[in-house]
Amino acid sequence: MAFRPEREIVAADVKYALINNSQTLTRGEVIIPAVVGEVPVVSTGGSTTAGLLGIVLSIVGNKGRVLELNTFAAPANNVTVGLVRVAYLPTYIPMEYEGELDANAGVTTGSSAFGNFSVDSTGELLLESSYTAFGTVASKQFFSFGMKEGSVRKNLCRYMRSTVI
Repeated sequence: MAFRPEREIVAADVKYALINNSQTLTRGEVIIPAVVGEVPVVSTGGSTTAGLLGIVLSIVGNKGRVLELNTFAAPANNVTVGLVRVAYLPTYIPMEYEGELDANAGVTTGSSAFGNFSVDSTGELLLESSYTAFGTVASKQFFSFGMKEGSVRKNLCRYMRSTVI
């Protein structure tokens, strides 16, 4: 899983949303809200510094059955016919995540310490080159507590409720 919650998830915290037409989503990927006509849907949060809706936990078929898939490519008519959804953990739930950098920590000076990151274009990784120091005001999505012990890419992070600190 790309972004992995660091503690147990309570079932009442899990939300569900219809996947936008022609979107490919992966477990652990960040998502943003969207609308098709008047139907609320979700799309990938990759390549954005906007606020995030949540982290995908699983893919759910149109009859409520969890699909044993890591990645799902929604058809062009998912909103009207496919009706495949994601189960997601909303970012407003206080949670620390294990997130992986897209490059080794330290390529950008300071990126292995406290700081702020945006997600990469996949929505599954922290963009190492987006690092800014903790005190810098910048539009970033995750605050990093630093690298997990013994790793050069696994990071302990928390979603920031405001994208500007």
